[in-house]
This record gives sequence, C-alpha cells and structure tokens, in this order.
Amino acid sequence: MAKNNLQEEFEPIKLDEKKKKNLASRILFGALMCVFAVPAIIFGGWFFFALIMFCTLVAVYEFMKVPGKKYNWSIWVITYVLTISYVVWAFAKANLQAYNDPNIQYAFSLEGYTQEPNLSWYAMVVGLGIYCFAAIISKKFTFHDVVYLFTMSVLVGIGFQSMLFIRFYPVKDIFAVYGATLFTSWVHSALLLVFVIVATFGTDTMAYFVGIFFGHHKMNSPISPNKSWEGFFGGWILGGLLAFLFALIVELSGHPIHPSLMILGENSKWWAVVLICFTLPLVATLGDFTFSLVKRTYGVKDYGKLLGAHGGILDRVDSLIFCCIAASILLIVVKEGWGFFA
Repeated sequence: MAKNNLQEEFEPIKLDEKKKKNLASRILFGALMCVFAVPAIIFGGWFFFALIMFCTLVAVYEFMKVPGKKYNWSIWVITYVLTISYVVWAFAKANLQAYNDPNIQYAFSLEGYTQEPNLSWYAMVVGLGIYCFAAIISKKFTFHDVVYLFTMSVLVGIGFQSMLFIRFYPVKDIFAVYGATLFTSWVHSALLLVFVIVATFGTDTMAYFVGIFFGHHKMNSPISPNKSWEGFFGGWILGGLLAFLFALIVELSGHPIHPSLMILGENSKWWAVVLICFTLPLVATLGDFTFSLVKRTYGVKDYGKLLGAHGGILDRVDSLIFCCIAASILLIVVKEGWGFFA
C-alpha cells in the first residue's frame, strides 16, 4: 500500500485538453514575443525605450481597471504622470547632472550617464500627498485606493525603469572594454537583459513543465491554484542552471553578459553570477505570487485582455518586473560594492 502511494506521488500526470491548450498558447505567445520584442531588445536605444513606454502606458491602464471602480479623470492623469516619472527619473536626472557638469561635453544619451537605478522620493511624497488629499475630499476615493494606486505606481514605475537600466547600463562598460562597434552597441550590450529574461521565463517555463507532469503538492491554491512545490523547486533549480549555462556560453564566445560578471579568467566573479542565477528564480516566484495576490484580492482573473488568453501586459511581465529590480541591485552591489546602500 505504501509502495503504491509513493508510486502515485511521483507518477507523471497526464495532460488533459485544458493543459494541452495552455501549453500550445504559451508556445504561440513565445513565438509572437520573439517577433515583436526581440528586435527592440537587440537594437536598444529609442526602440527599446518606445517598447517600455508602450508597456508602461498599458500597465497603468490595467492596474487602474482592476479594482472595478470608475476613478475620476484627474486620478487617471495623476497616476499616469507619476508612474511615467518613476520610469524615466534615473535617466532624466543623469542627463541633467551631465548637462550641468562643466567637465562633460554634454550630448543627450539614454546610455551614457546613468550610474544606478534611482527613484525620486520627492515625487513619491508628492504623489502620496495628492492621493491622500483626493481621499479626504472625495467619499468615493478611499484610503484603500490611496495605498493600492501608490504601491502599484511605484512598483510598476521602478520595475520598468529597471528594465531600461538593465538594457542601457552595460553599454558604456562594454564600449570601454571591447570598443564602440555596432555589434557591442546592439547585441553584446543586450546580453545582460537577455540573461535576466532567460532566468525569469526559464524559471516560469521549467516550473510549468515540472508542475504539469509531477505537481502533486499545491503551494498556495487560494492565490495561485496551478502552482505546486514540485514546480517551484524544479523551476528554481532548472531555471538557475539555464541562466548560468547561458552566461557561460556567451562568455565562452567572447561576449560576457557584463565585464563585472565574468565567470572565467583573472577577474572572475563566478560566485556573483551563481548568486544572481539562483536568486532571480526565487524573486520571479515572489513577483508572480505578488501580482496574483492583487488579482485574487479584487476577484479578477487577468489584468487585461491585450494578449488574449494570456491576459494583459502585467500578467506577462509580473515576474520580470521583480527580477529586473533585483538584478539591477545585485549588479550595482557586485560592481560598486556595498557603498550602493550608503
């Protein structure tokens, strides 16, 4: 009897029609993303900036529709302005500082001056104050709305800023080591973001496959009914290994993901790469659960319908938002040291 129970515990689960359709839709979505997102990631610059701005505008619309309330037009405008300001703040501030620096021959650049992810606490305080004022003068706009919109605008804003940072920050470092060529500007400088994407979606994909075939123990059914502990550990280990394998392969080809994240050679920081590889899958799971928690709290299935059966933009980039934030912090800590927190 015990033997039969153990056999059932690890016996592969057969795919039903629902799981087959879900698998097919995931493959189709991946193909579509390769067509539309990959060129913007590779070319970088204004192409990638335009993609992030589009995703930001859609994401704000999505999280404002989730509560099912008709917010006043002024709340919409305030939320859009605040979120966009959070996204572009680090780049606007870096360019302004460079413009005012007499030692720099200034020319506007998305990649040239940014040193670290940055969020204006002035903008955050003003935004929170405006939301609180709106709650005081309007009975329909509650403190619950204040907390929700403030939290989501900051999270989405710093998340998309981190995506821009991960794509743009490596450019100047790679130019300094490998020279300023079209290849280093487009392909080589994009590898760090691709690495984060591989870690994020690799974790999700591995967790999905391990879960649908071997997932017998649910993690948290009320928040995310399809996630299992088997899928979680499978995604964590296999996703981390996949990310490390990607970093190793591109470095062996002569193009490391970043000069400060070398696995081989005299300046090796293999431990940092391993740390990042196996931290990002954990952060990806946290991001997925966090955004799912918001949906379950408001009783909605998806944030939007832009991607059809895949939901909205936030349904697809929830884990990536968290991973880009974490990767940005880890990159700066490895490169600059703990003074980043000073």
